[in-house]
Amino acid sequence: MYDIDYKIPLVDLAKVRIPHNQIPVDDQSRLFDEPLVNLKDYALPFLSWHAITDGSNAPYGKPIAGSHQEGWLRKTVAQKLERANRLLRPFNAELLILDAYRSIECQRGLWRFFYNRGREENPAASEEDLRQYALAYVRDPRIFNPLDSRTFPIHITGSSIDVTLRRRDTGQWMNMGSKFEEIVDISTTDYFERQLQRGAIEEHDERLWNRRLLDWALRSEDFLNDPILYWHYDWGNQIWIKVKNAIYGNAPAKAWYGHIESPEWQVEGH
Repeated sequence: MYDIDYKIPLVDLAKVRIPHNQIPVDDQSRLFDEPLVNLKDYALPFLSWHAITDGSNAPYGKPIAGSHQEGWLRKTVAQKLERANRLLRPFNAELLILDAYRSIECQRGLWRFFYNRGREENPAASEEDLRQYALAYVRDPRIFNPLDSRTFPIHITGSSIDVTLRRRDTGQWMNMGSKFEEIVDISTTDYFERQLQRGAIEEHDERLWNRRLLDWALRSEDFLNDPILYWHYDWGNQIWIKVKNAIYGNAPAKAWYGHIESPEWQVEGH
């Protein structure tokens, strides 16, 4: 469908479900203290899914407490995304980033949303039941300690993105096979590769090729996908190390991006 010779690698999910929080962060790395930059300065389309006010941001239907309209990432990460986005021009496609740096306040807001939804679905649930329900969707921010890398929600590093593709000329979202934030089997990144192997879909299926196009562009800049969800990509953080080891076995011993404080606009309430 697209003029690229590329297939999404099939991944043993058991190898990537291992915890990433035991991977240390190298505070001596030259990138450890790299600043956050605003994505609007890098021609990178950003739609803050957690801050949408018109109710269209399923499953939330409202802004999440602590969310903000502007997107921020580490400088090198933004530069790499800018280059990856340029590769998509011949295909009339572009990246649409839906989540980037996420403050601990937003992480807490997401936790409350899923914790409360679990309680609504099962009023008799125990505290542990509700914790496990919320953990299926988001990392627990109640244990967060900025000095302990074992407690970091990954988006707080400024080196993770949730991303999809849209048409460059019309802005229409491209068909990826499932909706953003839809945590179901079909959202597994290699789902359509396996469907093709089984003969359940045709080679020209647009869902297969749109996922290939996204993965091809981002891997060109060494981003790796957490294959449980097609929209989540990392570079230089703990999940990136985990996935790199699971797929290639040659990852660095330590990540170079850890927790970083919110940019000034957020701290000052702008």
